[in-house]
Amino acid sequence: MKKYKAILADIDGTLVSKGETIMPLTKKMITLLHERGVSFGLATGRPITDAMFMKKDDWGLSFDFDMLVGMNGGMVWTKQTNKVESFFELDEATLREILEMMAPLGLNASIYEGQGMVSMYMDELTHASMKRNHMKVTISNGDMERLCMHPSSNILYRYNLPDEERILAYIDGHANPKYVAIRTFPGIIEFMDPRMDKGNGLRMYAERAGIDASQIVGFGDMDNDIALLKAAGLGVCMQNGSDGTKAIADEITAYPCWQDGMGRWLESHLDLFI
Repeated sequence: MKKYKAILADIDGTLVSKGETIMPLTKKMITLLHERGVSFGLATGRPITDAMFMKKDDWGLSFDFDMLVGMNGGMVWTKQTNKVESFFELDEATLREILEMMAPLGLNASIYEGQGMVSMYMDELTHASMKRNHMKVTISNGDMERLCMHPSSNILYRYNLPDEERILAYIDGHANPKYVAIRTFPGIIEFMDPRMDKGNGLRMYAERAGIDASQIVGFGDMDNDIALLKAAGLGVCMQNGSDGTKAIADEITAYPCWQDGMGRWLESHLDLFI
């Protein structure tokens, strides 16, 4: 039987319900597997900041992460290199082009900057995210140019779910080969370089760790996890995942994230790991 040596998991909707603590059985299982020599890390749309390294303390994990994939594959850190590498940032002109294209929708745009974010406005969704992620947010008061001062890995838009069909139809009608728009969580869509995906991050970790990508299990739930699950030796989608992610997954958990879906799956598949 094939044995897997590492686990790379999305955060929101996979390891945790958004803004919540890690599910108890999930915490127990990844700790047990790590003690047995299985490496563990995160693959997220968030940047790799000091706060990302400290997630282990927020969740009460007893070990350090072995790898981090941030910005949907635009940033990678591994224990082997002990440095954050960045890839495929959008240049200033492309950022401006996206902002101008999206302006008629009246949505609030944000970019990551350093340890925090820059947003056009402070609204309810941005305020909730700031509190949930303990992240400083700089407000540009509608100044689009403030978000185009330097290259950035992505532009993030939050929206209310009842507006999703209208927003996605508008974006589909303004497709551009210089960027793609990916739903990273219900109510969040991000624009990024087409070459950027979590699967690249997984492959980079495998190369640096001296293992094969086929020896890694990937967990995710949304469209930005599709490349991760495809690149992994075994791709597992959460029951609460998007239809597109479920369609390409090797397996789907029997329970959603908030019912400890990942932990239950790991508990019933311990024999797959070293």
